Amino acid sequence: MERIKTYIERMDERLEGGIPKGTISLICGVAGCMKSSLAYSILYKNVVEGNLKGLYITLEQEVKGFKKQMETLGLVEESEKLAIVDHKTIDKGVRVDTRFELNLIKKVKYYVDDLLKREDYDLIAIDPLNALYSLTTIKNPRREVHHFFEGLRETGITCFLISEMYQGDNRFGKYGVEEFLADAIIHLDLRRERDILERYLGIVKMRYTNHNLQYFPLFYNKDKFIIYTKEEIEL
Repeated sequence: MERIKTYIERMDERLEGGIPKGTISLICGVAGCMKSSLAYSILYKNVVEGNLKGLYITLEQEVKGFKKQMETLGLVEESEKLAIVDHKTIDKGVRVDTRFELNLIKKVKYYVDDLLKREDYDLIAIDPLNALYSLTTIKNPRREVHHFFEGLRETGITCFLISEMYQGDNRFGKYGVEEFLADAIIHLDLRRERDILERYLGIVKMRYTNHNLQYFPLFYNKDKFIIYTKEEIEL
């Protein structure tokens, strides 16, 4: 099976080479655990080092602010193969009959479908799902979320959907169905050790992949993410 590297040092070898190509992964966690940074880093590294093409959709930040944030992480190289779009770009780019009002879920779907008619992409990230929901009137969450996931799956593109969690919440998605619809769940966790907050990464679920359920300490060093084993931390 073809796989997409995460470029998280020491992680891909524990995922049989990476994330299965063409699948949908949830990257979830509470505020401050670097969900957006991890998702963008995966796209960025695959563009720069893997010669793939990526689309990053940021729904809470404008493109300028998002780029500035990523530059602080050293992810600064401009590339025509990595497009970043925001909510305003999507509103301008959706060309449908104005007699029909579209919610944001449908707008994003129309935008992606229209873009794919003109350009080929290997990777798409949508950041975050919660903003997508908050700007949408959803009458039947299970049905609409299911249709959204299936629409992305039909493109055959490897997708990363960022899902915000809240302290004490055990659900990886707002409606409790996302975790079943997704092919993979990459959970970022914040834990307090003494007086320091530490980040951890765990693969809760990944179809077509043999993986363990260990949570690894996660660090960002210069321009890349890296995990350590518990034994290494203790040393």
